[in-house]
Amino acid sequence: MRPVQVAVTVADRSEPGETPGPVAETAADPTPGGHSGSLRASRIASLLGMSVGAVLGTLYGTVVLNTFKTSLTSWEAKSVVLVLGLGVGCGLGYLLGPALSVRPYAWAEEELASIPLPELLGALAGVFVALAMAALVALIASGLPGGLGWLVAVGVAFVLVPLGISVGRRRRRELSRLGLPLGVTGAPLARVVVDTSAVIDGRLLDLARAGFCLYELVVPQFVLAELQAVADSADPIRRARGRRGLAMLEELRSLPGLELEFPQTDYPSMPDVDARLVRLAREQRAALLTVDFNLDRVAQIEGLTVLNLNQLATALRPALVPGEKLEVDVVKEGRESDQGVGYLPDGTMLVVEGGRDHLGERVTATVRSVLQTASGRMVFVQAPDSPGAEPPPPETPPATGRRGRSAAGRRP
Repeated sequence: MRPVQVAVTVADRSEPGETPGPVAETAADPTPGGHSGSLRASRIASLLGMSVGAVLGTLYGTVVLNTFKTSLTSWEAKSVVLVLGLGVGCGLGYLLGPALSVRPYAWAEEELASIPLPELLGALAGVFVALAMAALVALIASGLPGGLGWLVAVGVAFVLVPLGISVGRRRRRELSRLGLPLGVTGAPLARVVVDTSAVIDGRLLDLARAGFCLYELVVPQFVLAELQAVADSADPIRRARGRRGLAMLEELRSLPGLELEFPQTDYPSMPDVDARLVRLAREQRAALLTVDFNLDRVAQIEGLTVLNLNQLATALRPALVPGEKLEVDVVKEGRESDQGVGYLPDGTMLVVEGGRDHLGERVTATVRSVLQTASGRMVFVQAPDSPGAEPPPPETPPATGRRGRSAAGRRP
């Protein structure tokens, strides 16, 4: 099933009307190449496992016969024990052979190929620390009788190595401050907790692609759960927004040089996602990235630093000066009796004074004032034929000189 999923991903990234290239055709073929090779390796591992299981099963049957030699005296009973040991050993070896050899190797190869180099170095540092702690436990417990100290050390290693890998991958930047070369250079990035609305919004991905996302993005697991719930919604609009957010996260994770973390921190006592985000940002001393106006206000009341994508877009919009001429399409009526409403290409709302009589028309209006609010920007413009509009400039009188008369005399 994995090659088919890769084929769908490649096809989705192609432009509309574009024929998929040879990469998509190769990934869509589920039979040749790597699939047949992995199948052959699994069969070989099953046969080898069955052989080893046959030997171990026979040896186990021999041990059982030596242990119960007083009760198992007839050759029929001995044959049954040996046959059972041989059969159970062959069956277990056939089943466990690929699970203990080929599948772990394929999983490790896939993980090592997809993990970024800084995360890989952090995982190796975590393994080194875990093995050092296990060796220290073995040294301390070496005096236990019957080799029990070594068993304790092996158990500690089995517990600490996965923990070291996880912590090393997520905390590689903090470990790099101890002098370990983990591929992390420069000053530590500021941490920013990302809201669900900011994930769904496509402008965060545009900022990251342009190289302006100079933060370590923190997307908690409860935000992922909310995105998945939105993606599974019965409403087609909400479902499309949720799937768009998941696709944005997948592409953000694939961008080189972007720090993205998915902590497991959760607060089950808080049913509201906004409250969880505020608490997580406060505990990690991080900023909050959102496009939600209400969450912005609450986080500011809590004393957090808030990065609002709407405010950033407003700050980057071109300035409008009073007296400037604009062409605007009056698309609907305004609140007042003579007002109309239009929009700039970037979404800025224009309130057209005297624009009710020009619904569905394009007029050249004059900028009167600009109102800046926390939720956006509103521009008030004046229609050309409204009562408050400026009168047209007077016509220039014709020239009275010789050149003017001679020019007026030459008519086509």
